[in-house]
Amino acid sequence: MTIDLSAAARTEDLVPEDLIPASTAAALVHVDAKTIKNWVKAGDLRGWLVNGRHYRVRRSEVLSLVQPVAAVSGGC
Repeated sequence: MTIDLSAAARTEDLVPEDLIPASTAAALVHVDAKTIKNWVKAGDLRGWLVNGRHYRVRRSEVLSLVQPVAAVSGGC
């Protein structure tokens, strides 16, 4: 299976400070780095491979995955 992770963005769209490693992205949203990689492979998150093995994702896109959850009433 071949995944083309670079075709989605033009060079001028990339801001190097915004690209972060999968491990940093995982820490931001409290998931495992493998989860970030799986999201990239599934197409749920845009990512890039650096040197063929290091995943990078945009910080802003990772943070956009975080959605507020409606408050749950306390009565059981």
